[in-house]
Amino acid sequence: MILPSRYELSAPLTAGGMGEIYKCTDTHLNREVILKVLKKGEEARRLLDEQKALLQIRSRHVVQLYDIIEIKEDGNTNQALILEFIDGDTLTPGCQSLDNEYLKTLWQIACGLSAIHASGIIHRDIKPSNIKIDSSGNLKILDFGLSRRHGEDAATVNAIGTPIFMAPELWKKSDVSFDNSIDVYAFAITALALKKDQRIPATLTAYPPGKIEPGELNEYLKGIPSDIIGLLEDCLSHDTQKRPHISEIEKTLNRHLLHNKHRALLVANGATYELNKDSTNVNVKIASLGEISINYDGYQFIVKSQSGQVTANNRNIANGEALPHCCVLTFGTGSSRRFITFDVSNPEVMP
Repeated sequence: MILPSRYELSAPLTAGGMGEIYKCTDTHLNREVILKVLKKGEEARRLLDEQKALLQIRSRHVVQLYDIIEIKEDGNTNQALILEFIDGDTLTPGCQSLDNEYLKTLWQIACGLSAIHASGIIHRDIKPSNIKIDSSGNLKILDFGLSRRHGEDAATVNAIGTPIFMAPELWKKSDVSFDNSIDVYAFAITALALKKDQRIPATLTAYPPGKIEPGELNEYLKGIPSDIIGLLEDCLSHDTQKRPHISEIEKTLNRHLLHNKHRALLVANGATYELNKDSTNVNVKIASLGEISINYDGYQFIVKSQSGQVTANNRNIANGEALPHCCVLTFGTGSSRRFITFDVSNPEVMP
């Protein structure tokens, strides 16, 4: 096999339906990479087009496509992909306890899928064996061998995929059009498959899968926040329009992972007030101009009560409303107004 001089072949890893995979060294950047040689034919050309779209994706939760090259072997010229080498293990069914780390795993998968869908790609084969975790704890979605562009080539004449992860609409005998909601369905099945007991409602393991009853997943996901369970049930709907966007799932998981991790600071009358998980209430009064009481519920900073004239960023706020994470509170009107800054730290979910 003759490669461009930049790459040095290390060893073969696997051979699959779409080609062979090798470990290589990128001598320009001194890093290990994966070389995927595509077999000739129409399917390889289609896959190459799909992979080019991945050049636009910049997500730490999606395997990166670095280069598209030509190689020579036995007098023939083939196309090949240079992909990110992930030094880590593949996710396996039953590898997760139902705890915060489980939510973080689902969040990372949802982040990767959000980036994929935002780039107009349908992955089409989301499952644990197509997700690896690197040495830094980052989850990476890989294997785009079945991927399609949304709206252009999203159709099939045969049921293609991994049976238990395939959405019910893919089991039709006639020509089937699909969209990225099939990845959302597979995401929910993956969530069930990853938990330690691997218990999944029997109706979902049928070919084709049946419907689950509202609330049925409560038994299988005890201890997980109810709104997340509800979203996963919606992901499994046979009505594709009722499946949530993966970005909604990502945001909901992010919200729970940041529970009780925010801090807010206010400075008034020379005093500093801090709201956090250990100090959840504050009451600020500025002379006779106005008074406001704020509560931190672990997710947001909620106005409990107020009197006088108090606005946030020059807008009236209602009791029960969440304050913006950074705003200016104004007490009073006209020339007698007083201002207080309300600043909230913005923690991030880290793998």
